[in-house]
Amino acid sequence: MKVLFALPFPPLPANFGGAMRMFHLLNQVALHHEVTVLGYGNLEDKKNLLEAMPLKEVHLLPYAWKHRHRRLGQLYSCFTHHSFFQQSVTTPTYGRALNALLDKGAFDIVHTEFSHFGPFKMQTKALKVLDAHNVEWDNFRRMYEASAFGLKKLHYWAEYKKQRSDELKTCLAHDGIVTTSARDLELLGQYLPKLRGAVVPNGVDLEYFRPSPCPPKPLHFVFTGMMAYVPNHDGVGWFLDHIWPRIVHQRPEARFTIVGKNPPPFLLARQSESVRVTGTVEDVRPYVDEACVYVVPLRMGGGTRLKIAEAMAMKKPMVTTRIGCEGIALTHEKTALLEDTPEGFANACLRLAEDETLQKRLAEEAFQMACAHFGWQAIGKALLENYEKWLSEKG
Repeated sequence: MKVLFALPFPPLPANFGGAMRMFHLLNQVALHHEVTVLGYGNLEDKKNLLEAMPLKEVHLLPYAWKHRHRRLGQLYSCFTHHSFFQQSVTTPTYGRALNALLDKGAFDIVHTEFSHFGPFKMQTKALKVLDAHNVEWDNFRRMYEASAFGLKKLHYWAEYKKQRSDELKTCLAHDGIVTTSARDLELLGQYLPKLRGAVVPNGVDLEYFRPSPCPPKPLHFVFTGMMAYVPNHDGVGWFLDHIWPRIVHQRPEARFTIVGKNPPPFLLARQSESVRVTGTVEDVRPYVDEACVYVVPLRMGGGTRLKIAEAMAMKKPMVTTRIGCEGIALTHEKTALLEDTPEGFANACLRLAEDETLQKRLAEEAFQMACAHFGWQAIGKALLENYEKWLSEKG
């Protein structure tokens, strides 16, 4: 098959969730079919992609001004009918380049990454597939509900309303929708009853994220994630404000490490003898290896969290909120400890950190689950099977 991938940003370096998913899905399709990429980036981005996987062609355009100047773009979007997310990555130049490629090549499939990136009027008979990643409007709804009143809360409300309209229109313009969780597919189906969709979950590189032979440090906790992402820094802030004091009150020797690029100033200001904020690191694995408990204290977000799959593959026992593990069928007391209140979360962290038998049991069950269901090769196979199915239905 000939497949055209439309990307809103380069998938390399694959150092946060969206880029990781794009990279691995793109690679799995390129291993079996002829793939052309259209996206944003520079010559170095193009070189990196061509060296990383067997692509036929890579075409990259300069970013939109709204993407390069984020705050101005957000202000501009306040006076329009479309979300900032959509306007930051969609330009007439990109639309023309997309249709020029479609005119030149007889593609079987056009695969678009992210729902806010899909409003282009594609002049093609190819099967149009959208990888939604998240239901972004629902993510902004949760951000709105969890925020204190102020400009941010108003911005989240406006983005929620605009994104719902933008995303539903984008879904209607595609022949097949891929989501990362059954919850997201069900949420879209409530608005689009004739939706042709499938769940293709997030995964993990099982060769890269492997269990460490070294024992963890007692009472060491870790969180990893792109810290500029609101659900991540909101969750860590909630953990530091309402959960961590309960832990250090009982065990003053406890340590918490926050790993991820672009931590906001309020998190950097929380560093202390017991709290470490690393910022960008080349490799998250050593920080995860040294922890005895991996925490996912998220209160908002959508899709599924790659951090969960990575921790499972590294045999790290977890304490998570139920929102934190949405889309991955973790079971309380079997594959993780699931708690949604500060008191319950703190007690679960202490219990797990002090019970090596429980650590090993939860970690082993989660590891077996990751190996069976979350390797990228198996996930790529599922995506290709849906391609074939939808092409057959489309005729």
